Amino acid sequence: MSLKTFHLVFVIASILLGLSVGTWGVYEYRATGELDALAMGLLFLVMGVTLMVYGRRMLKKTKHIGYLAFAALLFTQQNAAACATCYGESDAPMAEGMNAGIMVLLVVVGGVLSALGAFFIFLTHRARMVAAREKLLKDPGLLGLQTMNLTKPAEESKQIF
Repeated sequence: MSLKTFHLVFVIASILLGLSVGTWGVYEYRATGELDALAMGLLFLVMGVTLMVYGRRMLKKTKHIGYLAFAALLFTQQNAAACATCYGESDAPMAEGMNAGIMVLLVVVGGVLSALGAFFIFLTHRARMVAAREKLLKDPGLLGLQTMNLTKPAEESKQIF
């Protein structure tokens, strides 16, 4: 793949990402009214439009570089071939090392995903606790307590000096 094609693929991916996240941010603002979502949405939309301008300038600047390598990559038959380890003995030291590497990667990725899931479960639990506490603070009658108006001082609490 030529450098121009490689660059073009990533510029297009970045444009799509910027416009998608920007649109999501604007919809999130319309749904919740949070200004942070609007700011993020507008920032990503500006990034997407700026990348469009950049991509157009890059294509004009590199118009003499052909897409022959990209076309060859798309239209030639691609045969998948296994590595030398897969062709060899299954109990060879190289195969055992590869299997150990795969297991390590599975453990690391599984651990990170488990930690991420546990974090979101913790956040959900914490949000429920805070919501329950706020509900009790707003209506202490749920606990059988008498509500008190703390906005005005009580007459008997005035001290005479």
